[in-house]
Amino acid sequence: MGYDKRNPPFTFRLGLYRHSKLNRLAALNKMPAVEFLRQKILDPYLAGELIEKPKDDLAIEMTKLKLQKIKAEIEYLQLKNKYMENFGAPMSASATRILKPQIASTQQTSQITMSPYDAKNNIIQCVECSQLFRWENKDEFLKQKYEFELHMTNNHNRALSYLEKSVLDDLRFSGASL
Repeated sequence: MGYDKRNPPFTFRLGLYRHSKLNRLAALNKMPAVEFLRQKILDPYLAGELIEKPKDDLAIEMTKLKLQKIKAEIEYLQLKNKYMENFGAPMSASATRILKPQIASTQQTSQITMSPYDAKNNIIQCVECSQLFRWENKDEFLKQKYEFELHMTNNHNRALSYLEKSVLDDLRFSGASL
């Protein structure tokens, strides 16, 4: 078996632009153009290692930001629906105006944005550690609201979030908890 059978020649024509670009890239790598084409382009392509060039970074970043915005809007709408289910009334205009930008910013910091009030069982529950705050009468109800606030500062080292504050402000005594 001769050299030509083991290593057959392969020829094709390039346009002027592609030829000059190939020569420039080969010069940067200090290789002849034919060797550069074989080692850096054809061999990796045939081995399945050559990957397509991704879109420009700006388009990728814009797509990520659009996805993040859609996720924040979904979270905001879920929160509004849960508020409506728990309190039977839509969120106030001021709460809506303050809460929507807060959700967009917490999307990055991943703060908890769940309501601490469970309307079905008529209890307040810490969303971080699941501690329950129950009451039998109006005096205990007021004490439990205060205890919940102390619990957040003492046990979780943070102030109440805007959502937690608005829920506690809107919460009215409606009977003993289950």
